[in-house]
Amino acid sequence: MGGRARERARGPDRRASDPRGRLPRPRRGGDGAVSGGALLARQVRHELVALVRSPVTLILSVGFPLLFFVLIAALVGDVEVAGSGGVRVAQLVAPGFAAFGVVMATFSFLAYGFSEARATGVLKRLGGTPLPRWALLGGRIGAALLLGLIATALVVGVGVAAFGIEVQTRSVAAVLVTIVLGSVTFSALGLALATVLPTPQTTLAVTNGLVVVLSFFSGVFTFGAQTPAWMSTVGSLFPLEHLVVVLGDAFDPFLTGSGFQPDRLAALATWGVAGALLGAWGLRRTADGATRTTRATRATRGGRAAGVRGRDPRAADARPRRTTRPTVGRLVLDEVGHTQRALWRDPSSTFFAVAFPVVLAVVIPLVNGGGDVELEDGALLGTWFAATMAVYGAAVTAYVNMPESLAEARARGVLKRLRGTPLPLGALLAGRVAGAVAIALWTTALVLGVSAVVFGTGVPPGWSAAAGVVTLSAVCFATLGLAVVALVRSGESVVGVTLGSLLPLCFVSDVFVRGATFPPWLDALSWVFPLRHAANATTTAVVGDAVPAEHLLVIAAWTVAGAAVVAWRFERAEAARRHGPVGPRRPAPSRARRRHRVVV
Repeated sequence: MGGRARERARGPDRRASDPRGRLPRPRRGGDGAVSGGALLARQVRHELVALVRSPVTLILSVGFPLLFFVLIAALVGDVEVAGSGGVRVAQLVAPGFAAFGVVMATFSFLAYGFSEARATGVLKRLGGTPLPRWALLGGRIGAALLLGLIATALVVGVGVAAFGIEVQTRSVAAVLVTIVLGSVTFSALGLALATVLPTPQTTLAVTNGLVVVLSFFSGVFTFGAQTPAWMSTVGSLFPLEHLVVVLGDAFDPFLTGSGFQPDRLAALATWGVAGALLGAWGLRRTADGATRTTRATRATRGGRAAGVRGRDPRAADARPRRTTRPTVGRLVLDEVGHTQRALWRDPSSTFFAVAFPVVLAVVIPLVNGGGDVELEDGALLGTWFAATMAVYGAAVTAYVNMPESLAEARARGVLKRLRGTPLPLGALLAGRVAGAVAIALWTTALVLGVSAVVFGTGVPPGWSAAAGVVTLSAVCFATLGLAVVALVRSGESVVGVTLGSLLPLCFVSDVFVRGATFPPWLDALSWVFPLRHAANATTTAVVGDAVPAEHLLVIAAWTVAGAAVVAWRFERAEAARRHGPVGPRRPAPSRARRRHRVVV
């Protein structure tokens, strides 16, 4: 046993492995440099991927222009132009909405995205990477350009397929050149605004407000309307009208030629150069401000630390403002005040919920003959649209803004942390709903007052009854918004559902358009939802007439249905928090299986 020699270990049956022998070959040159074109293409791809992951941006930049075009074309698109030999109105309406899509995809998208990246520190962190500034800006502009082309292609494609639009081959080159030039121009202007405006919310409110208002002044939403001369003069000063006119003439079957208009293209280029210069100045100012802020922070860090060390900790104790537990009513009132303050601190919410309805209540009657035009039922056009815009403002506040803020609070964990406070969930929801109702009433008073002053119609006789209808409608909209929050998880998806359902209903529910003739099935569908009942009840009440009971019953029925969904979902969430998730549980593993898991 001990005398036999031990066997030697066998050697490898093949050659020794070569380090890095199976690694893929390097895809770059020896110095590791990436070409400028490849870097720009990757940045454009990155921006497009980020865009696809943001449904709100897609809805605002691509969905809205297409939706508006489809609704307007379905309303008047089949009407033939007088003396045109069969040319329909959709042929002349489509270019305006194509231009609207280009502006929304470039001006609004680029400005808000850049402002948000600056506010969240993304631009500052990218400054420490090898990515040059020109590639970052070029990627955003390239993504905006592609998005504008997609929006235009969708509008034109749907127009060709559904409404018989004919693309004029004589002006295809002019259309492409104009879209590219317009995209670059509005991208530069959006970048310039993003560098000047302080916050993303302000940027969103200003850009979308400018686009919507200038769309009325530039003939996008007012095609064929007799607008006042001063509106046409103001519209001609801005680049949107030049873009609309060039695209409109390129699609006009009654015109000839290549479609190029050097004077209007030069105006677009001038606005683009001005935007680029202002944007470059804003970027330099932002970089210099960041450098000064960093130096000041480093210089004062030691002094502040010394001050904290020498401070008496008892001096920082806050004196309690209450000595007893607050009542539920007090908590609800505090939540109402919080909702009010949150609105006024958010410029975008303030614009869309308060300022935008006021603007529409003035602009829409102006482009339809004036607010003092008397309708067939005796009401004035300005008063009628003031009532519908009050309903629209209530819907935006209660159905869009309030649910969005609640969903964002849930995503940030605020609702979870509030469970450890004396604020009950019911008081929180009641305060949010009451706050939305208060904002809706503020908007109603402002809309009716501004309309009465601008058009000289005076205070409508049924303003108090109209305020009551708006209150009931706001409660209904808020309840439905809470139901959406209870059923949808993310905040962006909540906005997509609420805003994506509200705007189409505004066109078919006598809010934006009065007396329109829709297909029977669409007209019947609009009467199912509460928005049309709220609009008709408010317009009836504001002139002093009795409100039909069926309108109030439908609003009440939707309120009860939304409250039932909210109670069901939040009860399940509360039960899951207390007793664990509801549903069948997997059986516990046996002792042998647990031992096997430990061994493995």
